[in-house]
Amino acid sequence: MIAVWIIAVSFTLVGVLYSAPKYYKIFTCRSTAAGRIVASRSSLGTETKGARAKYEYYVDGIRYEADTGWTTFGIFSRAAEYKVKYNPNKPQVSFLSMSGIYLNAILGTVFWLAGIGAFLIGIFLSAAGF
Repeated sequence: MIAVWIIAVSFTLVGVLYSAPKYYKIFTCRSTAAGRIVASRSSLGTETKGARAKYEYYVDGIRYEADTGWTTFGIFSRAAEYKVKYNPNKPQVSFLSMSGIYLNAILGTVFWLAGIGAFLIGIFLSAAGF
């Protein structure tokens, strides 16, 4: 029975800790600006094919630079122009619309829901006397 509680706590914590910062950015970054990729890296030679990019954008004539972080859902090209979503109150907080942040937030939510499901299973098994 303890294994069910360990799984429930683990999945719930991972889901919340992984998706909460992404949801914060999604909900607070409401303004848009045009941005471009300054540098990008891929993780060639590893099992996963992740990528990360450094991008720049301008808000009220001030240049900002940010990093996407490692993502397996982003495809970055230096020739393209990207839509940058930024927080109007803190313009240095931003994300690229095409960086996979929405998919990462959904992935964290799936883990959170799996943890909640494990909690419900644990409660059901406890009530059934297991």
